[in-house]
This record gives sequence, structure tokens and C-alpha cells, in this order.
Amino acid sequence: PRSFMRGLKTHRKMRERAILERVRAGDRTIADMVKAIYRDTDPRLHGAAGLSVLAHLEDLVARGQVVTDAAPAIDGIFTPAT
Repeated sequence: PRSFMRGLKTHRKMRERAILERVRAGDRTIADMVKAIYRDTDPRLHGAAGLSVLAHLEDLVARGQVVTDAAPAIDGIFTPAT
């Protein structure tokens, strides 16, 4: 279990970094982030990927690293915090 949790934590941190990189590169929507981050993933899975990205963005907004135009939502606009 320890090894599994370590791997899960590492994967989550890598995904968070990828999302922050996309926001800093100018992606403002979850759809744009998903297209870039999950480009090698079957497009039928992009809806689920979008929900995962949203969960990360909710956390990043709560920690003050990303801002949004309203409460974090699947169709929100996200920008880097200044």
C-alpha cells in the first residue's frame, strides 16, 4: 500500500504541474488543457479527464495559484494568480 500511495501522490503532483504549465502557457479552459495534456488519450475519455482537471483546478484556486471568473466550474475561465 505504501508504494501504491507514493505512486499515486507522484502522479497527482505531475498532473498538477502539467495543469499549471498549461494555464501559464495561455490555456484558459479545461477543454483546451485536456486537449494538450491528454492528447494521446482516446477522445471518448476526455470528459472524465476534464473532471479530473477540474478537481485539480479547484485545489489550485483554493491555494491561490490559479484564479477563475467565478466558482471553479467545468466551463470556467482560469488564469494564473499574480
